[in-house]
Amino acid sequence: MCDAHGMQLHGTLASTSDAAVDAACVVDVVDVIDDTPAPPSTYAPSPLARVARAFIEFAFACLAVAFRAAQLALVPVLAVTPACVARAAQRGAFAIGYRAYVGAPGRWLHKRMIAHAAGQGAEAHAKAGAPVACGSSVIVTIPFLTDNYCYLIIDGATRTAAAVDPADPERVARVAEKLKVRITCALTTHKHHDHAGGNAELADILRGDGDHGGEIKVYGHERDACHGSTDRAEDGAVVHVGETRVLVTHVPCHTLGHVTYAVMDARAPCGSESLEHAIAMFTGDAIINGGVGAFFHGNAEDCYDNLHARLAPTPDACLIFSGHEYMEMNLRFAKMLDDDDEITANAFYAILLHRHRDCATMPSSFRVERRLNPFFRCRDRAYLKRLLDKKLWFMERKRRPWWHRYVGAQGSRLAKQRARVIEQHPLAVRLREDAASESAAASRAAGVCGIDLVQELMSDSFASGASLKEGNEEEHDNFMLYARAMSAQGNVRVVPAELVG
Repeated sequence: MCDAHGMQLHGTLASTSDAAVDAACVVDVVDVIDDTPAPPSTYAPSPLARVARAFIEFAFACLAVAFRAAQLALVPVLAVTPACVARAAQRGAFAIGYRAYVGAPGRWLHKRMIAHAAGQGAEAHAKAGAPVACGSSVIVTIPFLTDNYCYLIIDGATRTAAAVDPADPERVARVAEKLKVRITCALTTHKHHDHAGGNAELADILRGDGDHGGEIKVYGHERDACHGSTDRAEDGAVVHVGETRVLVTHVPCHTLGHVTYAVMDARAPCGSESLEHAIAMFTGDAIINGGVGAFFHGNAEDCYDNLHARLAPTPDACLIFSGHEYMEMNLRFAKMLDDDDEITANAFYAILLHRHRDCATMPSSFRVERRLNPFFRCRDRAYLKRLLDKKLWFMERKRRPWWHRYVGAQGSRLAKQRARVIEQHPLAVRLREDAASESAAASRAAGVCGIDLVQELMSDSFASGASLKEGNEEEHDNFMLYARAMSAQGNVRVVPAELVG
């Protein structure tokens, strides 16, 4: 997996012969870094403050009433609005909201969320987990907010570090200070503020720190114009963090300028860096353990090219550090798509056991993702056929429009219509074209259609009322059986990167 070479880090990072660090020490530093709540004021609020608060609460109550009234007025309108018109309206509303999300309003909201979490002394969504020794560097995971992650790549030879997506800048700076390492650059995967929203603040904090600070470089792709970026992260470029080399790969889909950062094996020759020598990769939202990020600026073709072309040379052993804690939800969806696959089911219940202990699922690995992640599995023709079966399953259970009670197709006729839809589905057409091939791997065209179908099935899942964040009673019963079996075997340690042998 990751080859460990000798390293020496000052202070709380211990020096050992095999490049491991004092895991418990580093984890304690990260896990206890959350602020405690500010002490309560000794003064009661003034009458003016109480009146202002009452007016604000009244205003919000009025807005809630107005929203409910609008919902009531729209019921008859939506009942007769064609589906295509409703979808167009939804797309327009989403475009307006997304523009605000990536602009100044979204950044202000992100800063407020960070400040609120710090003021309340809120605990992170997961324990930091043990640091990972990779080559001549150590990777420290820093959870924050409800599901986000940022990271420190610490070079053992120079005690310098790179902060990856430092969207909680004060927390990142405090972890670096506790570990007595100096941050020299920030690596931004993409422009969304839960990844790039702390760049400028981190630079300001470090600029004023005489012992461990100074000017830092903030890398981001020019097509994303990441907030606070000072240097371009171009495809194929190599960023040096002390003696650690980090390779940039452009993977547009989630955003136009999304990039990944891959830590190179120290034994790889300088000047010939490629993904074949990657031992750890920071994927942001391009790969989120068990899934991928939403296609805000791309499509299924972009996603396919990212996973099966641009990142294809990456070895299976390469670790994946993503931007969010979504593995439980993503594997629940993967298990639903292929409910006969015991490997996916066992991996899901293992992650469920892991998350019950509030443990982070970072890192995963390319071996795990290529076996479990539906978007990676879309090169397997047998898997694509199962996706078509699952599409038919959802169609058969979908509630019919209300007017079908009075005017609609009969049951037998409706079954034929559904079968015809599946037969004429673009993926089914592509698979028939691939039938002459003896290879188990699907063509690129079929793989792209498969990714589109995975997206469709995700929408079908939400439309059916199923929750991917919470399981049902059957899942709970199966999980209890799994947990008892693992406990009886004494096998309760879960390593997400090794879920697949």
